[in-house]
Amino acid sequence: MTTQEELVARLRPLGMRLTPQRLAIAEVVVNSADHPSVRDIYERVRAFFPYVTIATVYSTLDVLEEAGIVRELPFQRLSRYDANLSPHANLVCIGCGMVVDADVGQDMVSQLTDIIRDGADFEIASQRVDFYGWCSGCRPASPN
Repeated sequence: MTTQEELVARLRPLGMRLTPQRLAIAEVVVNSADHPSVRDIYERVRAFFPYVTIATVYSTLDVLEEAGIVRELPFQRLSRYDANLSPHANLVCIGCGMVVDADVGQDMVSQLTDIIRDGADFEIASQRVDFYGWCSGCRPASPN
């Protein structure tokens, strides 16, 4: 879990005005395992800062993304935000829309990235691996 002090140390050099609302937005994104959407972030921060605006959420996410602290994961319906920038796979539930990092396979994703970088005439700017299926709460019952 990233502390507020660690976030301040990373954000201060960017010249971002570090208001309590912006720090709360950064904390929510960086410390969320569920890859929250803008609406999720807004609702979570609004619980503590009722006057935060959706525009503040968007502008803060833009700064965090430019700083390489989070990345946007565009999906068909909406974008989600991920603070895990290391090579990994995302598990996407097609039932409820939940998105989480896979607990396994990071080494394989990293190896695949290295193989492509070293063996293809291609400069990789980023990578993303998503597996679609059903979480334990949405998994269809198997007929027995």
